[in-house]
Amino acid sequence: MQMVRNSVILLIVLPLLIMFLMPKKELYYLLEKRLEAQNIVISGEKLQENFLGLTVAHPTFYLGGAPLATAKDISLWSLLFYTKMDVTDLVVAEGLPAALSAKTVGLTHSVLSPLKAILAGESSLGLLNGEIQLKARTLRLNSTKGGENRAFAKYLKKSEKGWVYESKF
Repeated sequence: MQMVRNSVILLIVLPLLIMFLMPKKELYYLLEKRLEAQNIVISGEKLQENFLGLTVAHPTFYLGGAPLATAKDISLWSLLFYTKMDVTDLVVAEGLPAALSAKTVGLTHSVLSPLKAILAGESSLGLLNGEIQLKARTLRLNSTKGGENRAFAKYLKKSEKGWVYESKF
C-alpha cells in the first residue's frame, strides 16, 4: 500500500517539479538561435522568468538586418503537454502596411494535436483565427474585416464567415 502511495505522489510531484524547474531562459535562447538560422533576429528584449513561463518585454524583430516589428511583450508558458504564446501590441516597422499590426496574437500548441498550432488575435483586419499545419507547412487565417483593406484584398478569399488567407511556407 505504501508503494502505491509513493508512486502516486511521485507521478504528481515529478511533472510539477519539471514545470517549475524547467530552464525557461535557456529554451528561449535556443529558440533565438534557431530563428537566427532563418535570418530572423530578436534584440533589445528583457526577460522575466515566472513559475510556469517567461515574459519577453519590448522585443524588436529584424529580418535580414532590416527592422520588421516591435511588440510590447511576449508571454510564453508551458504545462508540459500544452504551450501558449501571447503577443501584445505588435507594431510593424515603418514602410510595411500598418494593417499587419495587431493588438493581440495568441498561438497555442498541444500534444493532443502535435501537427497543428492554433492562432487567434485581434487587429485592424478584425478578429483573427486560424491554424498552422506543421507537417503540411500551411497557414490558414480567417479574418472578419480583411477584404475591406484594399492592400490585402487581393490575397484574401471571401468565405461564409469572412475572409480567408492561405499560404504555404
